[in-house]
Amino acid sequence: MAKKKATPGELAVGQGDYDVGHCKPPVEHQFQPGRSGNPNGAPKSRTQLWTWICKYMQMTDSEIKKLKRPEMTQAQQSALKLVRQAKAGKYCGSERLARYIVDREEGKATEHLVIDQDNSLSDAESDEIRAVLRDAHADQ
Repeated sequence: MAKKKATPGELAVGQGDYDVGHCKPPVEHQFQPGRSGNPNGAPKSRTQLWTWICKYMQMTDSEIKKLKRPEMTQAQQSALKLVRQAKAGKYCGSERLARYIVDREEGKATEHLVIDQDNSLSDAESDEIRAVLRDAHADQ
């Protein structure tokens, strides 16, 4: 006769056999029948501003003219404005904002400093390089 698999509710009462192991948490840590494992629901999605920028960059002028701006979200309007400014050659702040968006959406790229020569630096030269790097990092 085959053994009936016990449910977590039955195990709490002390009926059935249950082996704890991989993908088999102890009964006291299992979700109860009828209760959600995620009571707060799915996490809210991000704006995906970079996705909209990429989409608008691929559109032709006639396709962009057909867009109904009042029906667009704020993210869509912002992305469209950045694309239009870039096309017009107006970078006052838009390039920096686009870099910021890319860093937020895709993660900031790891920067590496490679020095090919074996020349050793003096303490003053090292301090000067540190100051330049600190200033450059503060501007970002």
